[in-house]
Amino acid sequence: MPHHLATLHSRTSNHSALFSNQQERGFALPLAMGLGFVMVILGLSTMIIAQSDRTTSWNRKESGASLAISEGGMARMLSQMTQPNNRILLTRSYDTINPKTGSTYLGPDGILNSGDEEATAVDEWTGYTGTTSSPCDTTATTITPSITTSGAMSSGGQYQLKAYRYNPTEQTGTLLIEGKHGERVSYVLSTLVIQSEIENFPGVLAMQGAFIRGRTLIGQHANLYYDPAWSADNSLTDKSAPSDSDRSSYLNAIYSTATDGPGNDLIAGNIVGCQITQTLSVDLPGTVTSLGNVESSTTLSAVNSPYHIQELKLDGADVVNVDTTDGPVYLYVTDSFELRGNSQLRNTRSDGQQPRVGDLRIIVHNSIGSTPPIDLFDNSCIDTAFIYNKINDLHLQGTGDGCPSSGNTNFDGVAWVEDVVSSINIDPHTRMVPSEDDDIITTNGSTSGIRVPNNVSSLADVVGGVGITPNNKFGYVKHWQRVRL
Repeated sequence: MPHHLATLHSRTSNHSALFSNQQERGFALPLAMGLGFVMVILGLSTMIIAQSDRTTSWNRKESGASLAISEGGMARMLSQMTQPNNRILLTRSYDTINPKTGSTYLGPDGILNSGDEEATAVDEWTGYTGTTSSPCDTTATTITPSITTSGAMSSGGQYQLKAYRYNPTEQTGTLLIEGKHGERVSYVLSTLVIQSEIENFPGVLAMQGAFIRGRTLIGQHANLYYDPAWSADNSLTDKSAPSDSDRSSYLNAIYSTATDGPGNDLIAGNIVGCQITQTLSVDLPGTVTSLGNVESSTTLSAVNSPYHIQELKLDGADVVNVDTTDGPVYLYVTDSFELRGNSQLRNTRSDGQQPRVGDLRIIVHNSIGSTPPIDLFDNSCIDTAFIYNKINDLHLQGTGDGCPSSGNTNFDGVAWVEDVVSSINIDPHTRMVPSEDDDIITTNGSTSGIRVPNNVSSLADVVGGVGITPNNKFGYVKHWQRVRL
């Protein structure tokens, strides 16, 4: 090859090699930079994953700690509420405001977010005291609760009671506890059965006088309370059991000796001379189902309760069945209230359970005109009900057993009324007849009267109004769960 061609070939080869080397170096730099960037991303990802794992682990730890604190707070609250002086709060409610909703946490039904929450906090605990004995007992001492609704745990967290609701229909108490650990918050909800035992329960309460005249009062809670100022002997201001030596004096005070009719003592419980004024409302609720006059058989249920009845007049074989399976039923009666013949007003259930006296509540409404008495004639019956007539009477004018229970009764339930008046049993009448009462019939020898149910726990929500403190305790746990608000 000629020299100049060889030189040109050599230069060309060197140039190509140089260009190739430069091209390789041009590709290598971005590749190196890309690999470096990938390594950086992988490193950052590894750090982020590790940090996320640590954060998740921390969150789980904090969440578990807050849950443990709320459960510990629940245990502390339950422990406090089983103390003797604090048990009186089990049938009262405490419900604070949820700042997220501006309303209470639970509402009367004790269920979160059910729609019955109130705009104002509920506090039936603060300042509430009870008593160790029945009204007018001079040996009674005051029960003062002492309960703490929040506190610190040893682990550094804090618990707080947000709500406790007593549901008299279900006879349950529901607690909502908040537990905090750091920034984490947990909530535990627990519902327990509340058992209430009521000693010296006023099965028959006459806010003024009692004119019994030998009528039957039976049942373990057939205690008769009356105002001594309206009796035949206003000096008797204590109580007398059936076997007490002063029993005849108390029978005389309530017009129930041989002078007034049957001479036997037919009252199973205590006779208590004690002025008690009950403050339950007799006002008509704002929303009611108006029935007008009820003068024949019908069936009522909790779905449309409360009901307003102008005149309740039953006769013959008329039966009004009040189904309380789905909850309590309230009847407000305004102008007339009488049962005659074999008619009945009955508390019934369709689920196989026994009706409860507190689930049928009959209130004689304080109307503009005169408030009627409750008149029971012949063999009629009011079965398993609580009747309340603040400014008029219960007139026992029956002539025989009308109720399906054992015993000779025309009323099975609890009666809180102004006066309890029996029809006159003898002629001539040697003892007074209250001038304001239409006590116009004479029923010689009639003893049909009242049976007070043995289970009156469904009225635990009203006995506080007459100064009786239920003996409450927890039964069993119905629900225990973690909840989110």
